[in-house]
Amino acid sequence: MSLRAHFLASLIPLTLGAGCNSFQGNLNNQAGMRYFQSGDFTAAKDEFQRAVADQPHNADYLHNLASALKREGQIEEAERVYQRALAANRSHQPSYHGLAALYREQGRGADARDLLVGWQGEQPYTPEPCIELAWLEKEQGNLAGAERYLAQALRIRPNDHVAAAQLGQIYEELNQPERAYALYKRSLYTRWYQPEVEARLTRIERRGSVEDPSSDTRITGPLEPAWTTGATPYPGGPGSTVRGPSPPTIGGLPPAASNLGGDPAHSDESEIAQPPLVAPR
Repeated sequence: MSLRAHFLASLIPLTLGAGCNSFQGNLNNQAGMRYFQSGDFTAAKDEFQRAVADQPHNADYLHNLASALKREGQIEEAERVYQRALAANRSHQPSYHGLAALYREQGRGADARDLLVGWQGEQPYTPEPCIELAWLEKEQGNLAGAERYLAQALRIRPNDHVAAAQLGQIYEELNQPERAYALYKRSLYTRWYQPEVEARLTRIERRGSVEDPSSDTRITGPLEPAWTTGATPYPGGPGSTVRGPSPPTIGGLPPAASNLGGDPAHSDESEIAQPPLVAPR
């Protein structure tokens, strides 16, 4: 999947709500997404602003507006709008990811970490903060930390397809194909339609890297991270309210929707630095 496709994937479409404003806001948001996809970020920003005017506390609209502002080079304003989105919805993964990425790109890695660690502290019962922290660790070259956060995400939600796929990718890159294979199977068992995960699984099978590819490799608990076993250590979507593209993925695997999508707010980053944002669960 191209980087452009990844960028476009993170714009968040909204379902229709009740009332005229909700209907008009949805129309403006959809129009903004079309402009964004065509590369007309000024027109996209204008449409997202109209959507926000209709529904000032809609975190999805605010996220999309912030993404367009960022692409327009209005970094300070984008940061403020991401913060507004998080004030409106303290569980909004796309906005956590967008704001953390913005901080990182501005050389403010400590702010990015503080933001995500704070989210984790507020909501320790959900795996999404761990997945985002894994992405950040990977971006900063801390492979062991990324692996540790993904393992933690799986302890919180053992059937999380995003965390399983990303941890599988880590093991594949560590040349541990059997571990990777088991985690890819585990991810697909939870969410069967993940073309990129399927492709990775097939690649391992074709290489003959697993003893019995046809065996049932489903597991009920998370694998121990490689760093605990002496191996060389090696990176949305929010639960129910956000409908759209995908969660973060590391280095190319999809997480969320299998999601191999990306953050529209990122323009020139390699996929390794751009995980998918949010995917419907």
